[in-house]
Amino acid sequence: MTKETRSLSAPAEVRANGDTTTMRGYAYRFGELSHDLGGFRERIAPGAGMASLERNDIVATFNHDVNNVLGRRSSGTLRVGEDDAGGWYEIDLPNTSMGRDLAELLKRGDVRGSSFTFRVGRSGQRRAGTDPESGLPVREITEMDVAELGPVLTPAYPTTDAALRSIGAVLGVELRAAKPDDEDPEEPEEDDPEEHKKARALVRALSTTGGTTDGRNDPEREL
Repeated sequence: MTKETRSLSAPAEVRANGDTTTMRGYAYRFGELSHDLGGFRERIAPGAGMASLERNDIVATFNHDVNNVLGRRSSGTLRVGEDDAGGWYEIDLPNTSMGRDLAELLKRGDVRGSSFTFRVGRSGQRRAGTDPESGLPVREITEMDVAELGPVLTPAYPTTDAALRSIGAVLGVELRAAKPDDEDPEEPEEDDPEEHKKARALVRALSTTGGTTDGRNDPEREL
C-alpha cells in the first residue's frame, strides 16, 4: 500500500488552561472534494479512518517533520477521533521553543492548515462517479490507515508519484507512465476503450511536465 499525504486549509483553535496550551483542528473533513490530485479528485467517507485512530499510536508533528514532534497518542498528549464533520485532533503543545512558537503562529494566523499521512485499506477505495465541475473521476476513500497528522504551514495538493499511481485504481486500468526520454512509448491498442487511452495519455503528460498539465515543472511537495 502506498503512503499518501493530504492537507486541509482549516484554521485551528488554540486555548490555554493554566500552564498547558492546547490546539484543536481537523486533519480531514468528510464529503469534501479535494483539489485536482493529478487527474482525479477525492473525498473521504464518514468513518473511513476511525478504526486506525482508535488502534494506532499516532504521532503529531509540525510540517510532517519527525524532528518537530508535538504529541503522541500513547503518551496522552495527542487525542484523536471522528465526529460528524471529519477527523479531528487535539494536541497539548509541548513547553519547548518550537511548541511556544507554534502556539503564537497559530494565534496570529500564520500557520493555516492541517495535514495527515495515511494508507488506503486493501478494499478501501471506490470510483464514485465524475465531478461535474471539472469532469474528473472521483475516488472515494472508505477505509484508511492514519499514521501521522498535525499542523502545516502551507497546505497544498500538488501532483506526486503517489497521486499518479492512484489514477489506475480510480479508473480501473493499468497505467504506464512514459519517461521523458522514451524513444518509442508504448502505444495503446486500437481496440482499447477510449477512457483507457485518455488515462494513459494523461499519465504520459503528467510525467513529462514534472507533474502538471500546464507545462510547468512543479517540484514534489507535500500533498
